[in-house]
Amino acid sequence: MIKALTAILLGLAVVAAVMWVPPVPFYSLIIVVAGLGALEFSKMFFTDAAERMAVTFLVLLSAGSMLFYANSPDFIVPVVGIIVFLACLFFMWRTSELSGVAQRIGLAVFAIMYLGFAFPMWGVIRLLPNGASLVLLALVPATLCDTFAFLAGKIFGRHKFAPSVSPNKTMEGFVGALLGSLMGTFVIKFLLLPELAAVHVVAISFIVWITSPFGDLIESMLKRSCGVKDSGTIIPGHGGVLDRLDALIFTGPAAYLYIRYVILPQLSPLI
Repeated sequence: MIKALTAILLGLAVVAAVMWVPPVPFYSLIIVVAGLGALEFSKMFFTDAAERMAVTFLVLLSAGSMLFYANSPDFIVPVVGIIVFLACLFFMWRTSELSGVAQRIGLAVFAIMYLGFAFPMWGVIRLLPNGASLVLLALVPATLCDTFAFLAGKIFGRHKFAPSVSPNKTMEGFVGALLGSLMGTFVIKFLLLPELAAVHVVAISFIVWITSPFGDLIESMLKRSCGVKDSGTIIPGHGGVLDRLDALIFTGPAAYLYIRYVILPQLSPLI
């Protein structure tokens, strides 16, 4: 009951934020969420408190750069290199024992790309013309993917999908996720984007269907690699921030590419 209520309240809050929160507070909210995710990630993989704080700071720096300078690729591209450089410098300064330092740098860079650059793409989509509706075009089906996968898996699930990573995931649930994705994109089309061609709706549905469930599995793989069930406890009934973000992190960049370079050139004359 608590889990279902929390999911409903979170869903309503996210939709309200996408539709009505002004840009700067919205981007600031994304940065805060990325920072909370970075804290959970660093707690799972780093034992040293200073390393945890450094990774979290670099994720925040990356997310802020993405959101407030997204229209300046000549700024963003070198920032990626500089932030990775700063991570390497920090570990060089902090580490007295070189054994394992390359692995920790790799984890730090992964966190920076995962939460500092991939996740904030949702805010970058909102910068586009009609951005709030376009965010929901990918966000709603990503949410319904998870719901329909759960229901289909519970009712029809027989064949394991990725047993070593997530034993409860089934092929039947994966098919159910596609139905949820299609339903979500068509609902947003009819409510907010009636001028959008059906072929684009189907394409976004398939993009979300691939990136959302596999994003979930990737986070499950990360958690199992360090022996934890949930990334945190901040969300009642759901675990941590990463447990709720997992299906969205890679969906944002994939959806942005299709929206920015395929949909918008055709949609912009109509909006």
